[in-house]
Amino acid sequence: MSDKSQPLVSIIIPAYKAEKTIASTVTSLINQTYSHWEAAIASDDTIDYLSLLAQQGITDPRIKQTFTGSIGNGEAVARNAAVGISKGEILANLDADDAYSPNRLQELVPLAIEYGAAIDNTGVYNTELILYKQPFPERTALTFATPDDILKPRVPFFPVFQRQYLGTGWTKVPFAADVLFNLELLSRIEKVAIHPQPLYQYYKRENSITQSANAFETAERAYKQILALLEAGTLDLTPAIRIAARDEFSQNLLLNRLFRQYMQQKRCQNLEEFLDMTDNGHADWLKLELQAINKE
Repeated sequence: MSDKSQPLVSIIIPAYKAEKTIASTVTSLINQTYSHWEAAIASDDTIDYLSLLAQQGITDPRIKQTFTGSIGNGEAVARNAAVGISKGEILANLDADDAYSPNRLQELVPLAIEYGAAIDNTGVYNTELILYKQPFPERTALTFATPDDILKPRVPFFPVFQRQYLGTGWTKVPFAADVLFNLELLSRIEKVAIHPQPLYQYYKRENSITQSANAFETAERAYKQILALLEAGTLDLTPAIRIAARDEFSQNLLLNRLFRQYMQQKRCQNLEEFLDMTDNGHADWLKLELQAINKE
């Protein structure tokens, strides 16, 4: 396909303390087999990432930048700011410390055109940069997302989607803004395609929320705020998806308190380890412990 026959894809990149990773992230875009894209970086820490990239020899004219106006506004504010300077009829998410496989856009853009939105089987890499899990390891063919597919794996998804389904963008919460957006996207489109390959490279970093010492407090605030938004009907969700989200986030709030107990008992070192050892909180053997927490 020539550029003229390809829709412009705007890659939305929120950037916060990404000085060490932004170059490899942007390089993964430059290496895409699909060439008709632009990258919209939203600096959420006042850093001029275009200058930083130029110092490393990256001066692609398809890359542009905006600023959120202060420091640490969060991913939702930064994503919305990046959308504000983007022009593509197709939008795609990319965090400033992750990467795309070279064929990601080539594979997902046609699905987004046909169905409205597409995600893939996110490849999760540990702090040693080794691929160690995917949300749907058993899937080998194209499938379509259910609310449980978005909610239960506790793995982020980064959709490629038509701009007309953007809605009002991302809702600011301390944690899981991507989950809320993806549920709203599913509510608007009803059919989000899931590519079976791990085309998105999601890297666990030592400074990420699931690795941090204050993960419990961050998650606690987020889950309470999300449940309040669901109760108020603020989010653009179908009734069925709203119920599924309320049930899952209520369970997550309870699970988070069990996570705190595990941390206090030194049974795990961080939230990521807790989720791995408990099958994302869905292991059958956890039921008795969750019941005990619920009675406290």
